[in-house]
Amino acid sequence: AKSESGHVADSSSLRLVFCSGEALSKELVRSYETLFSAPLHNLYGPTEAAVDVTYQQACGVGAEDAAEAASVPIGRAVWNTALRVLDGWLRPTPVGVAGELYLSGVQLADGYLGRPSLTASRFVADPFADGERMYRTGDIVRWLANGTVEYLGRGDDQIKIRGQRIELGEIESVLLEQPGVAQAAVIARATGERVGGGADERQLIGYVVSSRDTELDGEALRSALLRRLPGHMTPTAVVCLKEFPLNASGKLDRKALPPPGSALPRQGRKPLPGIETTLAEIFARVLDVDDVNADDDFFALGGHSLLAMQLAAALETEFKTPVSVGEVIVNSSVERLARALFDEQAGEERKAGFGEVLHLRSGGDAPLICIHPASGFSWQFSVLTRYLQSDCPVIGLQSPRPNGVIAVCDTMDEVCKRHLETIRKIQPRGPYRLLGYSLGGVVAQAIAVRLVEEGDVVDFLGLLDTYPPEIQDWSRPPSEDEENEIEKERALFMNASKDALDSALAKEKAEMFGNIMRNYEDSVRLLSTARTARYPGAATLFVARRTLPPGMDVQETWRPYVGQLNVVDLDCAHTDIVSPRSLQALGPILNDLLRDREARS
Repeated sequence: AKSESGHVADSSSLRLVFCSGEALSKELVRSYETLFSAPLHNLYGPTEAAVDVTYQQACGVGAEDAAEAASVPIGRAVWNTALRVLDGWLRPTPVGVAGELYLSGVQLADGYLGRPSLTASRFVADPFADGERMYRTGDIVRWLANGTVEYLGRGDDQIKIRGQRIELGEIESVLLEQPGVAQAAVIARATGERVGGGADERQLIGYVVSSRDTELDGEALRSALLRRLPGHMTPTAVVCLKEFPLNASGKLDRKALPPPGSALPRQGRKPLPGIETTLAEIFARVLDVDDVNADDDFFALGGHSLLAMQLAAALETEFKTPVSVGEVIVNSSVERLARALFDEQAGEERKAGFGEVLHLRSGGDAPLICIHPASGFSWQFSVLTRYLQSDCPVIGLQSPRPNGVIAVCDTMDEVCKRHLETIRKIQPRGPYRLLGYSLGGVVAQAIAVRLVEEGDVVDFLGLLDTYPPEIQDWSRPPSEDEENEIEKERALFMNASKDALDSALAKEKAEMFGNIMRNYEDSVRLLSTARTARYPGAATLFVARRTLPPGMDVQETWRPYVGQLNVVDLDCAHTDIVSPRSLQALGPILNDLLRDREARS
């Protein structure tokens, strides 16, 4: 305000300035330093403890630097005050770990007048000092290495998503550390999808306001968070706003924060008039967003394989030409899809979704190689690109008919040999990262065995609800679970063709489903004679708990075939483990595992 009114010179008599009541941002301190020379102190304290109980000199001679803090720390305790940062069991938290702030000392209030239950919940016995009390502030803080305390947010902002407890303030702190970010907020927004017929599923959404003359990129900020935070704490999207909505008290109105599709226009090329504009409108309608740029990625905007099927059907209806879901997945932007569908020179691009190699995301050195289940297709893995670091390439191995490995090979050994040859062409040398679902997990484990025998390094082996074929009776009719898996594939493909304009398009979809059925039949043939060799390294098994056979011990089941088995339990069925909802839980965990392996190597 002083800067805008031009009265800075009138403040030359200032000797000391105190700031209290709100978190003090480093951006504001930098602005203050350009205008005033008086030292600035940051104070903190609730009414229940005589208002101010901590102090931190933010600038001027003697100010402490806390580079690891996103905002100015609230500092150290004043005289006769003790600060305790405790977890949910009233245990002290280590340096850098978030906990709730408790205050003790002679200045604590006696309680709340006429409100004994509230007094009892907020003023509790101090386990570290006999006969003393503590005041539970409800504020989430952490100790810094220099002995000061950083304020992270209110405990009211602590939420639970998919069983994981999350401190929104921690995420906001990391956002505030990013260059050009002046303000940050994170909320849990309902997706509209019901969980088990109950409450809405929620996802984290980040919001930022840039500092002066800075343009922010939400996707780049999200990638930065993926490198700093566990996957379950990384927002699904980061929305850039000109300013935050405020309530009547002048504080952030979280309920008024817009949905991701209503944000500032994203950076990128606008669609060209004609085909690209029409495609962008269809993208936006299917994804339920306001606008789509020519170079926006379908999956980065919230797409998944089922929505890709809906998009393919909508494109068929609009352009009166066959469009496959594979084309949509491989050419996942408006620009690339326009070229693939309408450029006569792009014939190979149109077929790419049905090749043995499905490039879901390019770039980087060591790709995550995802191996198809019995259906023969790897389209389900496309949504993983939303949760993995942006520099992690993702490639799917497929078995399209009539010449795919499932159809032409006589044994699983031949399948593995063929797929390994393909992998070597993609990536001649290790370390290799493999992920397989069901049949694909059997193949991935066998390929890992061969790679180690040939002197290569397998950095990661992931098995999605996969078990050794020896433990199953392949002579019996398909189980209910297997029939459900086939029926789910059939329903997805039939749903994708419901809007087709003529019988020719429906016939193409029916032929595709026929190929999937034949792949399932050949998969049973191959698995019935398969034998599993021992892989000496570590594997991670993602278990679909809802369909795990009663009494089955997955550690004992895999013990003869892997050196070490790490188990991740997921609340889903076998057929749902690669569904968008399950991948929303699985994807961040997978990202953490890959990132940890990368850090160790």
